[in-house]
Amino acid sequence: MTEQVNPDEKTLDSQFVKGMHRKVYPAIDPTNPNNSAAGKKVLITGASRGIGKAIALSWAQAGAAGIIITGRAVKDLEVVAAELRETSPKTDVVALTADVTSEDAIVELYAKSKARFGIIDVLICNAGVFNEGKTDFPIIGTMDPKRWWFDLEVNVRGSYLMIHHFIKQFNGAEPTGTVIVLTSIAAGFLVPGVSAYSISKLVDVRLVEYLDVEQPGIRAFAVNPGFVPTQMELDVFAAYTIDSPELTGGLSLYLSTPRADHLRGRYISVNWDVDDMEKHKEEITEKGLLKTAFLNAKLGPEGHPFEK
Repeated sequence: MTEQVNPDEKTLDSQFVKGMHRKVYPAIDPTNPNNSAAGKKVLITGASRGIGKAIALSWAQAGAAGIIITGRAVKDLEVVAAELRETSPKTDVVALTADVTSEDAIVELYAKSKARFGIIDVLICNAGVFNEGKTDFPIIGTMDPKRWWFDLEVNVRGSYLMIHHFIKQFNGAEPTGTVIVLTSIAAGFLVPGVSAYSISKLVDVRLVEYLDVEQPGIRAFAVNPGFVPTQMELDVFAAYTIDSPELTGGLSLYLSTPRADHLRGRYISVNWDVDDMEKHKEEITEKGLLKTAFLNAKLGPEGHPFEK
């Protein structure tokens, strides 16, 4: 007899608040006037399919003034661009191919975006790869170093380059706007065979924390998109993979508003109810919740307060 699996089990184990969602709900709905993107220009990487495409469609539904989608598959990008224009005819949509690991490509991307739109208001770093898990779970010492490093090249270097040149577009003036970097629950994993991906996603969380500290004019967030059925889905998690990709799109709209200021510089899961988190915003900011910790021990002159 096949063992029954609760598809919410893994998500419930990672809840920060009681309210849990696996589909879009009113507080983050693109049609909610509070989430209007009127007048805003957004750049989304890795938008030719999956989560990136869903994010772009959410911004079109919210009436963004301009949307730039990037990726490496030209034909797929054009299909998405056509769908965006149909969704929001008044939105200026541009599809540009770009390799996020190439600084020359990113410089050219921002030059084109600035010529078309001026300053980009929102950057969403969605492009990512997962080289482990589909065919094997190689451990350190057995995985080809080039294959291991590629996850960091795309997931870390790619995000950094996009953020660096997002800041450069302000030409020395104080940078403003919103930057969202997609991370993963895997950032907290310590499971053999996923070291490259897990480490890269943890670095992305830390990158957002540093961006928040070093560039206070920028609203920075690290977002876990949940268990979404995409090409990066692992067979071992198939039973739990029921999160809507539109959750990330709706949450990105919410995060681009002042209502999310208590979550700046933090890790957030799409499954967590934003209204519930607003109820605890003072405690979240005062106690530094949802930020990375170090060593899980208290360091000081007297050492860790051991029980014995």
